[in-house]
Amino acid sequence: MKSAWSGFKAIVVKDLVIELRARQVLPTMIVLGMLIVFILRLVSEPSSGRVEMPMMAAAALWIAFLFSGLLAQERSFGVEQQNGCIDGLWSAPLDAGTVYLAKLLANVVILSIFEMVIVPAVLLSFSLRVTARWLDLVIVLALGNLGISSVGTLFSAVVQLTRTRGALLSIVVLVVLMPMLIPASFALLVLFGAMPEEVAGSGAMAFVGSFRVAQGYLLAFDAVFVVACWLLFGVVVEE
Repeated sequence: MKSAWSGFKAIVVKDLVIELRARQVLPTMIVLGMLIVFILRLVSEPSSGRVEMPMMAAAALWIAFLFSGLLAQERSFGVEQQNGCIDGLWSAPLDAGTVYLAKLLANVVILSIFEMVIVPAVLLSFSLRVTARWLDLVIVLALGNLGISSVGTLFSAVVQLTRTRGALLSIVVLVVLMPMLIPASFALLVLFGAMPEEVAGSGAMAFVGSFRVAQGYLLAFDAVFVVACWLLFGVVVEE
């Protein structure tokens, strides 16, 4: 148990130190995120109504999180391919599940740092205020972060041996995460004032129903994704 915990900490610290020293992924993530926010802000200029601006802001956040997160997650195992480091990782006295959880935590931390930069930029760009609901916003973003990182970490390891790494990772992760993005978008729209706390009727958003239900869906998706990816990780890396 002590050996596993030491190995877990070593992988997390190694990944974070390498990234913070080399600064290869975070600056690219921030530039990409700012570009997405800038483009969507320009698109929203012709229709700067009360509803349209929060909708564009929610879209800007999740698009930025998804594609910038994919950059970090692809790098997660890509860096291990250099100088045969991946062989040393697999030969370490750690089970595959511990390696996955360590990589997952490192990706969550990196994406959290990115969120600390991009969220204020979105709120300022789209003139949004969530003063009374900061805690709800942090919870929603944290749940979304965990869902994106859990799936991305697994498939990052899977696609490293393929020739279509970047494209394949993006396609697979986006398809898997589509169900989670419905309650995630609903929650942000409520927080940004573009949608009431409860919605009735037909459609994807009405299916979610309410803000608290959306949070419950996100929590359930995260639990399923993390456990499933943790269980599958050992199988897929052996294959």
